[in-house]
Amino acid sequence: MSYIHNKQSKDTKLCQALRRAINLDRKRNGFSWDDIANELGISGATLDSKLKPAKIDNDLTLSEADHFIDISGDVAELEYRANKHGYTLIKKNNDVSSILDISNLADKACFENNDVFKAIKISAADGAIDKEEIELILKEIEEAESANAILRARITAMVDNG
Repeated sequence: MSYIHNKQSKDTKLCQALRRAINLDRKRNGFSWDDIANELGISGATLDSKLKPAKIDNDLTLSEADHFIDISGDVAELEYRANKHGYTLIKKNNDVSSILDISNLADKACFENNDVFKAIKISAADGAIDKEEIELILKEIEEAESANAILRARITAMVDNG
């Protein structure tokens, strides 16, 4: 069996996230589609083909995606991949936070966790939780996880930096 017939199909949402990130970057910086493609070492037509979900035989390589992050600073693709697999992407911060910063981050984490509690209590009040309510609860949980992860990273940086 060949690789082409055994590989996973392209992720439509990932292709859309990458295309959106590329378009935002080129508009922000006044680049053309071909300028971005050339920076990645490929032609504009090849880049377009790599971002079409139907073209299963031509993927954007990891090194091309990584290089795009290097030149644009846009991490939407990484955020999408992390979220898809149940993770939260946070930027590493080696700066030592002040006690006030930590206190403010703790407040934010508390508010976000309270939003989860509130969403569940309101949704469960009628004895059932429908699909729309589940989506809201999951959104609130994701926001709380992100706030907690940022708080954890800042406190860890404080410990690591003495």
